Amino acid sequence: MADRERDRFVALAFCRADILLELDDDMNVVFAAGATQVLMGTGPDALRHRPFLQLVAEEDRILAGEMLDAARSQGRIDDVVVRLNGERRRPNVALAGYRVPDFDNHFFLALKLEPAFQAERPDEAELKRDSDSGLLDEASYAALAADRALAFKRAGGRPQLTVLKVDGLESLNKALGVSDRKRVVNAVGDILNKHSIGGNSAGQVSADSFSYLHRDDVDTEEIGNMIEAAAKSLFNADLKSSSHTLDADGAGLAEHQVAKAIAHTIRRFSETGHLDKKKSLGQVLKGLVSDTIDNVAYIRRLVAKREFDMAFMPVCDMRLERVHHFEVLTRFRDARPGVSPYHLFCLAEEVGIVAELDLAVVDTTIRTLAEMTRKGGLLPAVAINLSGLSLSSAQFVVELRKLLARSGVQPRKIMFELTESVKIEHLAEVNATIQTFRQRGFRFCLDDFGSGAASFDYLNALDVDLVKFDGPVIKRAAASQKGSDLLASMARMCASMGVKTAAEMVEDKRLAGRVYQCGVDFGQGWHFGKPEFDPFVYADRFMGGL
Repeated sequence: MADRERDRFVALAFCRADILLELDDDMNVVFAAGATQVLMGTGPDALRHRPFLQLVAEEDRILAGEMLDAARSQGRIDDVVVRLNGERRRPNVALAGYRVPDFDNHFFLALKLEPAFQAERPDEAELKRDSDSGLLDEASYAALAADRALAFKRAGGRPQLTVLKVDGLESLNKALGVSDRKRVVNAVGDILNKHSIGGNSAGQVSADSFSYLHRDDVDTEEIGNMIEAAAKSLFNADLKSSSHTLDADGAGLAEHQVAKAIAHTIRRFSETGHLDKKKSLGQVLKGLVSDTIDNVAYIRRLVAKREFDMAFMPVCDMRLERVHHFEVLTRFRDARPGVSPYHLFCLAEEVGIVAELDLAVVDTTIRTLAEMTRKGGLLPAVAINLSGLSLSSAQFVVELRKLLARSGVQPRKIMFELTESVKIEHLAEVNATIQTFRQRGFRFCLDDFGSGAASFDYLNALDVDLVKFDGPVIKRAAASQKGSDLLASMARMCASMGVKTAAEMVEDKRLAGRVYQCGVDFGQGWHFGKPEFDPFVYADRFMGGL
């Protein structure tokens, strides 16, 4: 074996792969070995002198090209998943390799079929991507961006994450028809994807907020200008964009940590329109951990000292528009800027202390009702939110039973709303628990129905008294006949099961009329009344208990 061939063999021996390739400086194949016939429908010799990117499926060529370009100087490509452009099949392979100065700066690449770790990485088939605009939803974008940011960093590139808000976009969309709304989001999607790593690393995170992962040579201000110009050209609309960019190199973080930091970043930006002065995802995660520690301590103090009050939001009979019952909402006395009660409850679920918070809320609600009764007032029933995670805990159930027994509260005065923020794993066991409370006279409501894929599983597995339709379901019912038909069908389904229905976010008379026509029993929203600390402001509209 010639010295050069022997050295080449040694270099390739470092790679464990199904296909081994050597590329020249122009990214053409100069050497190939392995299962090319099986995976690509052609032998190794036929690959020589062909451009490497022609061997990659068209939709992944931008990604593969950017990885090779980023790795030209000193980086290495480390298990980037791409699809090959085979004659009869398009197998997924993990692309790995490095450039070797001693061999005319040639690339040595290893392609491994269906790596074992691939199931842990984002699978394009499982990503939720809008079919028209190509934009990912928030969760899919966070997962894909984390994977590609780390791969691009390992290849020697400098990945950047930009979040972008387009002021006026939501109002514009409300004024447009369905087809024109598609044109708007398609224009935004085309611009962001075109300038993102791989040509498809962009996502929509709210009605007017977007994010994209890109190289450090992308002019983010110009991207915003392009979006503004597109809106002006399409609809003569004057929109204003603002953006914030972070280094997305991960700084030694694991992929799941980067994904968490990205998710936090885009959620924070879409809610507030700005970010703290952070320069990297590592700093975001560090700040997130610090905030989590502070907020957990804050939650525990709230629980111990009962430093919160209950606001009463009316839930009204749709026909009579009179208060049937109230939903009690937690209001923290020293609420932190930018931290909503919803986010604190979600955090409590994540760190495993939501049962403590839920018990404190139930206790405070019952005490508030007792105090109002002593003052001579008689309220309709109230609905109290409970996390599915709490109800899945045997210890929580024991403590809840003790609390209810000590209080002497009349069961007909209490309904528990089961939230869907955390998936319930053991539905049969939770349903058995629910029935023990229902047998004593307590009622149960399935909250946020229609917001997730688990909703119908819950309705099938859990015997409840009321189903509350999620706000977006109600908005869709107001927006189109198809949405109204869907809501009416769900209302009829629940009625056939003996389950009452309620609608959230009924904000005006027109929407109330549409929801009533769909056969929904109860409504909740600003049309019927806002949350009040003194529920007796609605006393002239009380109609009785559950």
